[in-house]
Amino acid sequence: MSETSIPTEQQQQQLGFHAVLGPAVLEIDQAILSVQKSQANLGKEIERLVAELELFTDIAEPPKLQPCLEKLFDAKNRLSLTNKLLARTNERVERIQNELKQIQK
Repeated sequence: MSETSIPTEQQQQQLGFHAVLGPAVLEIDQAILSVQKSQANLGKEIERLVAELELFTDIAEPPKLQPCLEKLFDAKNRLSLTNKLLARTNERVERIQNELKQIQK
């Protein structure tokens, strides 16, 4: 007597969730990596501009540059916060991927 393996309803639901969520999670993960790379490049450019503008802070008219420096520092801080948020989001995506892999087993 041979037994055929018929997936249970729960297993079918899990496979369905994996089929739907798996590609979306991978796409989100790739987008997060792309954004992180872009933000790293932006961070380097901001650092370069800050260093360049700081050279001019000692000249006769620093008040004109001070608002620009403040905006750059603000942008740098926001970029840092965004990178932290993306890192947390990426960790969550990885946890979801791991859970999907465990469900698939």
